[in-house]
Parts: sequence; structure tokens; C-alpha cells
Amino acid sequence: MRDVYLHALFSPKAIAVVGSLDGEGTPARVILSNLEGSGYQGRIAPVNWTGARPVDALAALEDIDLAVVCLPPESVLEALEAVADRGVRSAIVTSAGFREIGGKGYYLEEAVIQLAERRNMTLLGPNCLGVASWADRMNASLVSRLPAEGNIAFFSPSGSMCNAILDWAASEEIGFSKFASLGNRAVIDEASMLQFLAEDPQTHVVIGYLEGMNNGRRFARISQTITREKPVIMLQAGMTEHGQKAISSHVGALTGSERAYQTALKQAGIIQVDNLTTLFDLARMFGTQPLPKGASLAIVTNSGGAGILAADGMAGTSLHLTRLGRETAERLGAMLPSHMQASNPVDIGMQASPEQYVRAVEEVARDRQVHMVLVVITPGLGVDMSAIVSALASLPKSLDASLAVCLLGQEGVLEEKRFLQRSGLPCYSNPKAALTSLETMIRYAQWKTSSYPVEVCYRRDKAKAERFLEECLEVGKTELFGFEVQPLLQAYELQFPRTELARTSRSAAKIAKRLACPVALKIASPHIEYKSDVGGVELGLQTPEEVRQAFLHLTSRVQCMRSEAFVSGCLVQEMILGKPTEVCIRALRDPKFGPLVRFGLSGSQAEIFQDYSLRLAPLSLADASGMMRELKVFSLLKRERGRDALDLRALEDVLLTVSQMTLDFPEIYALEFDPVLVTPRGAWIAGARMTLLPHSE
Repeated sequence: MRDVYLHALFSPKAIAVVGSLDGEGTPARVILSNLEGSGYQGRIAPVNWTGARPVDALAALEDIDLAVVCLPPESVLEALEAVADRGVRSAIVTSAGFREIGGKGYYLEEAVIQLAERRNMTLLGPNCLGVASWADRMNASLVSRLPAEGNIAFFSPSGSMCNAILDWAASEEIGFSKFASLGNRAVIDEASMLQFLAEDPQTHVVIGYLEGMNNGRRFARISQTITREKPVIMLQAGMTEHGQKAISSHVGALTGSERAYQTALKQAGIIQVDNLTTLFDLARMFGTQPLPKGASLAIVTNSGGAGILAADGMAGTSLHLTRLGRETAERLGAMLPSHMQASNPVDIGMQASPEQYVRAVEEVARDRQVHMVLVVITPGLGVDMSAIVSALASLPKSLDASLAVCLLGQEGVLEEKRFLQRSGLPCYSNPKAALTSLETMIRYAQWKTSSYPVEVCYRRDKAKAERFLEECLEVGKTELFGFEVQPLLQAYELQFPRTELARTSRSAAKIAKRLACPVALKIASPHIEYKSDVGGVELGLQTPEEVRQAFLHLTSRVQCMRSEAFVSGCLVQEMILGKPTEVCIRALRDPKFGPLVRFGLSGSQAEIFQDYSLRLAPLSLADASGMMRELKVFSLLKRERGRDALDLRALEDVLLTVSQMTLDFPEIYALEFDPVLVTPRGAWIAGARMTLLPHSE
């Protein structure tokens, strides 16, 4: 993938527009018109690609940085070869008719990719609208109406979404710094754009529309770097089965699973939204306000009811109403009507003057205990909304607190809202939307200041594990259960109770005697996921005879309940003393993002209540710790009355080891440790299941 010349897409000194210039309204004509209309100061070289020998039209071109190709798909390869012969190393292909239509279009796009690789060319598209750079006064796109200049960069693979978002941004008076339509992402994709925008001085906020992904792992890795410097806000599509099918037919791209997508974005620090309104709310907030240094909020309002409504909206968030400092309260008390108290929310009354609004907000914002200020204004008799917003727009930009304004109402305050937006103050129609933006700001601030992942050292005999897996694949053994996985556990120094498979009741009794009772007895079947749901587990068996009888009862009961299931016998397993907590750790290889690790309590209840956490490998120490703390039942893992604290460090070690296993060996498609028995003395793998990818795959 060529990213070296990506800057030439946005800051070229000379552009060649290659296409048909005969007649009005052709794509090449539109590109030329937009370049001229944007005030582009570089050299523009129109190339009318028509006639018997169109390539001759390029003969006089010299020192071209960027070629914009607007041709039928069957002519694109010839044109790209021709411009590459003249030293052009960056190109935009607006033409459709490639991978998105399947069939010959797929192979045509593959040929374009190979050409870009062979000729060392950066290529955007095909099937895209082009790019725009406000700092360079360049609109090399098919979009004629662009927003004003600002500090927000935007990219999207969907041309229709590009048009919609650019039009919305223009109407909402949101300023952009860079814009790129990615199209089919044959060469330049989302990860490439993020890598470029991370270093772009004009861009402070990155927003985008995600639709599938070519290289999920690369995107996640690059995102983790840029999100430490700039907020990245993504509107996601294809998060359902129907959406994924629609994407495939739209741009010819396969998507990863919904959970993998969401996990990857969360882990990378990307802010995820599911609608355009929230996307622009957050873009405006991040683009105009400083990041809050804490979660303390103060509300300034002209209505007690509106203040209560805003305070109620804080429920379920990390925000909290702070107590104002004594000096702040005294200064506010001096300016408030005698019957009002200087508390939080600060109610300045319906008759407050514009100057009082400004003074109240300034006093509150300068309070050391306040990190964010929400101004809620309700229209009413004597409320001069125009004068108030004009006064608020004059607030000094040096205030440390993040500010948001809420004007209750719709059409009646529309002009005032737009005025505030133009003045750099994010404005909302209801308190909840404003609080959502502020909550997102504080979460991002926390992410930005969090420590980078710490590299983890693993204890493992990788050669031993490799030999074991190779032997399994050589004999065609791709499904392993229970004790069959023990060689892998040994290679990674994971603890497990001694376990043996008994195919008869008599052998079960002998094994129990050898292991020393008490023992546990578990049904052995690849078709039964949750053994306890079918009564397939017996614990604390004290004698070999008890084990023998339990074997007969267990197998008979399970075969009656699940007659279709193959039962190979029972696993006889030594008991872990104490009262262990049972958890489940799973890893599944996602086609786009790689291994996805899941953690939750053992048993079907975790599925019913959807109480589990997810991360993409590799896990960091913070990831492993966070996965446990995200569970609603995390309290079960902590110290309880009458029980010592569980060894959570040992559990973290198991999580980290599972992550490393899947990275060490791509042939591991799925891995499940269920249950993992956690005690104050460590963690033991009491059940295991593994699926391997055959060599042919």
C-alpha cells in the first residue's frame, strides 16, 4: 500500500484532469470547474482523452503531482499507465464499474491495484468523488457545494454519504479542513487517511463514515496512535447482518462482525455514533471547546424548572453537579435577586440582563471546582434572546471550562442558535444532547491521558506448542476437547486440574482412585456446550463407587435429554478445594480484525443477560483488568464476607495468555476455557475446547 505520496492528494502544485472535455456536465468538466471555483493557485492541465490515440494528449505534461482520472472503467488502466510514464505518483480515479459491480469489475480493480504497486503510485478510489483541502484552496472533487473552512477532517467510502454530510455541514455552518471520498479503497483506505491526518496541522478533529473495512487490524493499530492526539468520531454502518449484506453489494467489501467492529473502535479510543445529529454535535463540541479536566459540571439557567431538567439528564453519566466555591457563591449572591440562592444549578431568573448572564457564566467557569458549564435558557416574557446570545458570544476564549449552551425551543430561536454556532459556542435544543456531548468529552479526555499499553512477557514453550498443533493437523484433528488440549496448556504454563477420559463406569472408578477423591465427573460430548444445563456435572464425589454410580446416572440422563448428542464418556477431574468462582474465556478469530477475546461468568446466564466483555488481541494489562471490571457481576470476583479475595492477577494472566496463544498460532480459529476455576490461590482451566484451521485453509 502506497502512503508515501498521500500529501500530493491534498497539496499538489500541479493537477492533470484526464477525461472527456467535450460537452457540459462531464465528470472532468465538473472537476475543472470546481478547481477553478475554489481558487486553486497551482497549475491545472486539462487532458481531453478522446480520439484514436488519446494517450498522445499527455505527451506535453511535465511535473504533474496529481492526476484526476474521469474515464470509463475500460480506459482507466491505460490512462494510469500513461500518467505513471510521465512521473505522476498520485492519482484519483472517480470512475465507477469496478469491484462494486462484481464480475469483470472485480478483476479490473485487481489490475489497478497491481499497477499502483508496480508503479509505486498512491491511488484514491476508484468509484469516488475526489478530495478537497481548504488550506490549499483546492476542490478536486465532484462536489460543488462545500462547507466553510474549519478544523474538522472528514472521509467516507460512500459517495452519497459524502454528499449528505458535506451538505449538512454547510447548512449547519461547520467548518472542514480536509475531505476525502475513499470509494472502493483499492489502495488508500481508512487507515491511510488516519495516518495522514494525524500529522495534518489544519486538522484538530477527525470524523468519518465507516462501511466495512479492508484491513481492520491496521486501522485499529493506527487509530490507537492518532486518538492520543486528536479525537476521532466515526459513524458506523453495517453493524447488522442486513447492513453487512448491503455493504457487500454497495462497494464489494466484506465486513467483520458487529462485535469485532465495536470492540476494535472502542479499544482504539474511537468515539462511535449511530446518527448524523450526534456526529455533528460532537464534531462541533470537540472543534471549539477545550477538553475538560474533570467531570464537575455547573448549570447556569434562567429557569428553575429547566435547571432541574438538566440535572435529571445527568443520571447514568459520569458527570456530577459540583458545589461552588465560597468566593464564587458570594460573588454570585451579590448579583442575584435577594430571593435566590447561589447554588448549583445557578438560577439567575427570567429578568436577568445579558450582562448578568455573561458575569454568571464567567464566575462559574473560573471556579476551580468547575470543569464544564452548561447554560440553559428558556424563552419567555422579557427575555431578549438576541441580546443574551450576543453577550454570550463575547465570552473570553481563555476560560478553562468547556462551555455548552442549550436554547429551549425550535423555530423561534433558530437564528440565535446559528449565531452561537458561528461564534464558536456549541448550541443544543435540549439539555440531554448537550450533556451527551459533555460526557463524551470527559470520556475522551480520560482516554487521552491513559497510559499506553505495557508490553507483557509470557512464559511459554512455543516450540512445544507448535509441535503439538502440527501433530494434530497432520492427522486431521481440528476439534479438541477437554484433556486433549492439555499439551497446549502445559506449553503455556497454565494450571489445570488433572483430568482423564473414562469411557466406562469401571474405568471412571479406577481413574478416581488414581486421582484421589474427591473428584468431579463431567459429561464428555462435543455437542453439549453448557454441561450443567443438561445435568451433565457431578461434584464432590468421595469414593470410586460413587463415581461409578454417578457415571451411569450421568450418561443415562444426558442421553435421554439429548439423544442426538454423541457422548464419548465422562471426564474424571480432581476437585479444586475451596469455593471457586467459575468464569469463561473464549477467543474467536474475526476475518477482519483477528482474534477477539471474550470474558464472562461460566454458564448460560452470561448469554441470557449479555454480561460479558470483549477485546481484540493483543491484550494489554489494562485490557485484562478492564475486562473483569466491566462485568455487572464484578463484585462476585472481589472479596466477599466470609471469603478471601480471589486471585485476580492469576485470572489476568490467563486472559493475557489466551490472547498470546491466538497471536502465536493463526491456525487456532476458536479457543474456549470453560470453566476457569478462580480461587484465592490461583486459576485453573477445568474445561477446554479448541478448533483448528486445516492446512488447506
